[in-house]
Amino acid sequence: MNMLQSNKLLLPAVAMLALAGGYWFSSQFLREPVATRSVDLATVTVFPASRPLPALTLIDQDKQPFDFSSTRGQWSLLFMGFTNCGHICPMTMAELRAIHDGLPEPINVIFVSVDPNRDTPEVIRDYVRRFDDTFLGITGTSAELEKLASGIGAPIFVDTAADNYIVDHSSAVFLLDPSGALAGTITPPFDPERIAAELQTIM
Repeated sequence: MNMLQSNKLLLPAVAMLALAGGYWFSSQFLREPVATRSVDLATVTVFPASRPLPALTLIDQDKQPFDFSSTRGQWSLLFMGFTNCGHICPMTMAELRAIHDGLPEPINVIFVSVDPNRDTPEVIRDYVRRFDDTFLGITGTSAELEKLASGIGAPIFVDTAADNYIVDHSSAVFLLDPSGALAGTITPPFDPERIAAELQTIM
């Protein structure tokens, strides 16, 4: 066999190897991020790209500084409310427990009190533990809570003029990705079983 014939046989083999190598590289390193995949979801809204949260100074239920970087490596569900809330907050927290329990993989559940005047760390700790010992409870100054609310698109209103004052907050649950960025939202009415099933396709 002469050199020309050898080259003719070699070129297709090289082309096949290059094609296979390109496919492997794209499958390993050019995978589309979870938050940008097209997923047919009915209850969970996933953003085209995750949105970083603003820098915040918060404290947890144990009076320790809290930073959302501490949740990195794991998905999180965040809900903003207050412990004196009549029925919306406890119902949502119970539904979050059902979602949490319905997932095969662990997920953080974070309760953010928007009523720091009444919800001390001790009060928040007792409140979240009614639902699950692993749930996180956090709060901060009114200014820091406003910053968080603005960052995730969840307006809050607290009027402390009266003793039994008014607190208005979003009823949505917010999905944070493993980097601690805002990845999506879940709005009521909540179907814990369906939400858990959809989260499994995202996580």
